[in-house]
Amino acid sequence: MFVYSDPDVYELELERVFPHTWLFLAHASELSGPGSFVVRDMGEQSVIVGRGDDDVVRVFLNSCRHRGMKLACEDFGQVDMWRCQYHGFTYGSKGDFMGTLLGAPFERQAYPQGLDRKALSLIEARVETYQGLIFATWDKKIAPLSDFLGDVRWYLDLLFGRAEMEVVGVPQKWVVPSGWKLPADNFTSDAYHTATAHSFMARLNLTKGVDFGRDGYHVAPDNGHGLGIGTHSDDESYFPPELQEEYRSRLSEEQYELLSHLKNLHGNVFPHMSFLQPNFIDIDGKKVSGLMLRVWQPIGPDKLQVWSWHLIEKNGPDWWKKAAKAAYVQTFGSSGMFDQDDTENWEAQTRNSNTALARDEEIMLHYGMGLGMEPLTEFPGPGHVFDGKFSEAAGRKYWRTWLDLVLKEPEK
Repeated sequence: MFVYSDPDVYELELERVFPHTWLFLAHASELSGPGSFVVRDMGEQSVIVGRGDDDVVRVFLNSCRHRGMKLACEDFGQVDMWRCQYHGFTYGSKGDFMGTLLGAPFERQAYPQGLDRKALSLIEARVETYQGLIFATWDKKIAPLSDFLGDVRWYLDLLFGRAEMEVVGVPQKWVVPSGWKLPADNFTSDAYHTATAHSFMARLNLTKGVDFGRDGYHVAPDNGHGLGIGTHSDDESYFPPELQEEYRSRLSEEQYELLSHLKNLHGNVFPHMSFLQPNFIDIDGKKVSGLMLRVWQPIGPDKLQVWSWHLIEKNGPDWWKKAAKAAYVQTFGSSGMFDQDDTENWEAQTRNSNTALARDEEIMLHYGMGLGMEPLTEFPGPGHVFDGKFSEAAGRKYWRTWLDLVLKEPEK
């Protein structure tokens, strides 16, 4: 239990987990043109995600090569160059040190021997994308992003590849006194809590009963990812008729058929990128759901900052865009009904994990839901797929992936 928020474990995570896996940082629609950038974090390292004047997206350590001052102090913007506010060292949109004319004030007087421009370029991470999702890693030896995502790509297509998607506004941010792995674990494999923690849905007549999180499928891909898919048996899709043609053109026949019966979908890409197509609710007589993407950004062993994006189909009808945003804010925005339930639980779990008793090796937590269940042999999507969403198979894979990284000795 102590692994949720132990300071020594957290230091190992900063050393062995975050630098050695692919981390989601931004959606391509947030970078509207050359020179546009957003500031994000990899572990606790601030980074700049920027689109260069050559239209290539790069990720740089947000640190001047002179004295380590942050270059970008805003959350987002558009620039021709980054100029350090401490000593004036200047870098182009491709991370290159600008040289004698713009690189450093009074360069000829201060550095008569000259400066090595190449050696002073910004420190750059590896960058790869999938369906507009921008990932980066510091590990030069890690397998490509496609291998890391593996089977979960098929399911990411249902949310981020079904149409041309775009981020609405800027991500909401707020702080929660919780260890970062608790919400990641929740989105990976925990549909079970919905019947209790979110029972208000039935009391408000938003669902027919408290078992709305049960029916569907639990999916346990490799590499620590996990998701749950809720389905309905109605004849018509809950998504707008105006978007069906675009969905068909972008998805396989099997993916389109599953999307047509989708009621909800939650999941997590290891270690801490969560996604959710919430349960559809009625707004003005129409079924609506607001697609959400999150990062559980650690800011200490027992504190995290939530980064929450709302995405929508760029070519969707106006009524769908308006209603989906309202649904997102109402359910999973910073003051959403679901978040009030979840964050209280994660905060209480974290307080318990910080106690001396939590370090007792005899106190073990139960992760046995679904043990002995056989995966389905016939299902259109890849991975180990189980009938019904009440399982912890993906959660067990999540923690195995985490443990393998934490216990791995760094290469010398």
